[in-house]
Amino acid sequence: MMNLGECLAWQRKKHNFTQLELSDRLNISQQVISNYERNITSPPIDFLQLLADFYSISVDELIGRRVFKTENNIEKQILDIIVNLDETEKELSFVIISALSQYRGKKDDK
Repeated sequence: MMNLGECLAWQRKKHNFTQLELSDRLNISQQVISNYERNITSPPIDFLQLLADFYSISVDELIGRRVFKTENNIEKQILDIIVNLDETEKELSFVIISALSQYRGKKDDK
């Protein structure tokens, strides 16, 4: 599990921004972003909301919070893997799972 600073840095890199580019876009200093990402200081909730909106994601996703409502350990393991994939890997996973589901449907029809 990543800490808050690691989550913020991961999202920034995922969205292809340097600290300087992000600071320019959000009109705050690069040092502030650096301090948040290194856990020197904690960002206020309004900054987290601003950043989540900027990335078009939820604050939960921004801070790496995942809530899975499943009792099945295998399902949770699968979900844990999928949420950390990039978009291309998620699309590939979807194709594989869809093919498996179609195979199962054909198998159940017999």
